[in-house]
Amino acid sequence: LKDLIVYPEKMKQNLDMTRGLVYSQSVLLALTRAGLSRETAYKIVQDAAMETWSGSNDLMTNLKLHPELPSSFPEKDLLAAFDPAPFMSGLDEIYDRVLGEHHHHSGNEGC
Repeated sequence: LKDLIVYPEKMKQNLDMTRGLVYSQSVLLALTRAGLSRETAYKIVQDAAMETWSGSNDLMTNLKLHPELPSSFPEKDLLAAFDPAPFMSGLDEIYDRVLGEHHHHSGNEGC
């Protein structure tokens, strides 16, 4: 992996191609933490996701336009649900564990 080249801008472009759909679970959790029932939160996210899939708006826009999204739901909580940073936490440990297992199984300790 010493020759691995990472292109952060390309990674961002790939995430952007999902138009926010990768954050649907985070949005669902944010809505339930805000007091919505799981059923209501699921319906809102599912409706907005389906509209995103078939339309031109991104998930955040469709969520904001959803008639059942409570006006009391803080926009900062919605924005936080679209933050990729929580998905990145612990990556070093995961890579170490996976690559350590690979090196162990392939006999490449010390590579």
